[in-house]
Amino acid sequence: MPYNNEYEQNLSEEKNSKQTMVDVDLVMLAGNCGIYRSGITLAENLPNDDKLSLTIGGGKRNIFHRQIRFVTDSEKLKKLLNEILDTEQHKYYNTEARHWFTIGHENTHSLGPKRPNDKLGKYSHIIEENKADMGGLAFLDLLTKEGYYTEEKCKQIIITSVVDTFLKVKPTLQQAHRVRTVMQNYYLFKRGAYIIKNGKIHVNIDKVLPAAKEMLAEIVRVQINDDFIKCEKYVLDNFIWTDEMEIIGKKLQIEDKELNGILETQLADKLLAEN
Repeated sequence: MPYNNEYEQNLSEEKNSKQTMVDVDLVMLAGNCGIYRSGITLAENLPNDDKLSLTIGGGKRNIFHRQIRFVTDSEKLKKLLNEILDTEQHKYYNTEARHWFTIGHENTHSLGPKRPNDKLGKYSHIIEENKADMGGLAFLDLLTKEGYYTEEKCKQIIITSVVDTFLKVKPTLQQAHRVRTVMQNYYLFKRGAYIIKNGKIHVNIDKVLPAAKEMLAEIVRVQINDDFIKCEKYVLDNFIWTDEMEIIGKKLQIEDKELNGILETQLADKLLAEN
């Protein structure tokens, strides 16, 4: 991690910290949460220090929702990609790559400064989620070199992740997770990591990881400084909705809604039938 000699590590080898990752099946999601949306979370249980699992020696635990990442209509997805992504890069868009990226995201939550950023206030979640996303990209070259991913899978993660930073409409500052997505999109665009070519996204693959490493370093510096004014300026400087985002956003408003589906909860249905 950037500046790792300037802070106490969140996850420390010296303290024999444990990090576990497991797939889970959701028993039930009721009400509006039960309707699958493209923005529903792929994972839960951020590795917070106050967890019961830590107090009993079980380590930090990340869980991944297996059903969510498998809910995809391939024909409808193909129709969407035809509208928003350069045809030559369709082969690199892979919904399973979202899961691979999420693994990096969740593990990056366990890295960086250990102490909470109390002074960052309403921006603390935006900054922390941004850190996790950029870690999900920034370490891909190392993970590929170490054999965790092939070159092909690395490209799939990169392109899928960049495409997924496009939203239908500009969010408000109260929507922390979406604000961080706009910030990333703007940051990547300003550094040439993608262009809009004939009305479609074209990812400049070689520029994505350097941009992610740069943004990750800036975010960790914001966390180290723990200064509300500097943090607010960083967020507002990058929370820019561009013409490029608007072009893709209008297409998503038309096509993306067709990807909705219903989460299957076989176990809950079985238990309900038996009782």
